[in-house]
Amino acid sequence: MGKMKNGLTGGFSGKVGTLVGSSVKGQNILRNAPKKSSKNPTAGQLSHRQKFTLVSSFLRPLNGLIKRHFGSAQKLKSKVNLALAYHLKEAVNQVEDGFVVNLSKVVISKGILQTIFVDTVAIVNKELTLTWSANLVFGSVNKTDVLTVVIYQKATESMFILEQVAERGAGECKVQLPASFEDTGYGIWIFLTDVGLVECSTSVFLGEF
Repeated sequence: MGKMKNGLTGGFSGKVGTLVGSSVKGQNILRNAPKKSSKNPTAGQLSHRQKFTLVSSFLRPLNGLIKRHFGSAQKLKSKVNLALAYHLKEAVNQVEDGFVVNLSKVVISKGILQTIFVDTVAIVNKELTLTWSANLVFGSVNKTDVLTVVIYQKATESMFILEQVAERGAGECKVQLPASFEDTGYGIWIFLTDVGLVECSTSVFLGEF
């Protein structure tokens, strides 16, 4: 059932007859309802559906970060849609029994801030320790920029998002991970934001551990 907004002159959402109404970035969109196909999907279509499901599930816990930090939206394409398109194209590998996400190609943020160069990574007794050079060698670098760390636990397919855990100038951070974290193999990404969360750096993959 469709719902009309602001009377006859407004837009509507939902389905009315053969039409579907929706709102995208404040614009009312009206289009024909898709028709169900009686044809069996091709191998290519099945592969695309499998990849889409894989990538959508992987990115879902990250959507909050992506909405804030994945570059700039483009016309009717949201940051989430842009991230989905990128990962479908660049971050999926085919394996014998289907597809897997290539963690080294995952990008969580896109921005103009300088990154940091991490020297050591360790997780001991569920405590994460990172160290990096705190030398401020670039004129545009601010020592009060703050670090966000994202950890993907492969065995359980769980995301741990640790926001604003240390300032750039500190050179080190120590964070106690939740009790649910299991040291069974994980991937780690980092990026920085300014204190106002306006600008960010492009995320860096530190590796699989």
